[in-house]
Amino acid sequence: MELRFRNIEIEDYSKCADVLMAAYKGEPWNNEWTKEEALLRIEATMSGFDSRGYVIEENNDIIAMCLGRIDYYYGNWSQYCVDEFNVDPTHQGRGVGKELLRLMTNTLKKEEINSIFLITGGEEAATFYGKNGFVKSSGGTMMAYDLQNDHS
Repeated sequence: MELRFRNIEIEDYSKCADVLMAAYKGEPWNNEWTKEEALLRIEATMSGFDSRGYVIEENNDIIAMCLGRIDYYYGNWSQYCVDEFNVDPTHQGRGVGKELLRLMTNTLKKEEINSIFLITGGEEAATFYGKNGFVKSSGGTMMAYDLQNDHS
């Protein structure tokens, strides 16, 4: 398998939206994203301060992507926050996601980024990240506030 890793470009957004839609369509999410919704997610993520996006191509076709941003803290400490990590389902199970993580990690190390942070849903995704060196963080608690059901 001849894979090519590179930074995302604006011209890639449409194909990346297709990858995102296909990835979320199956288990464990079963989400039916529209192309418009997927493009909005990608454009919003990539428009942020110090956003970073990476793609994997095979035969000039994008088959995987990772989108996120760099967060900065005191003491010159920084982390890459992954907002989207998707592999086209027709290419899953072939090591594409593992290769994307490896290449992305090497790129971020060269930039002296301290860590990678992500929130994931589903045990299958958590298992994938665990097999690739990620550990559950004890550094905080994820919380949400439902604005649509706020009765105050």
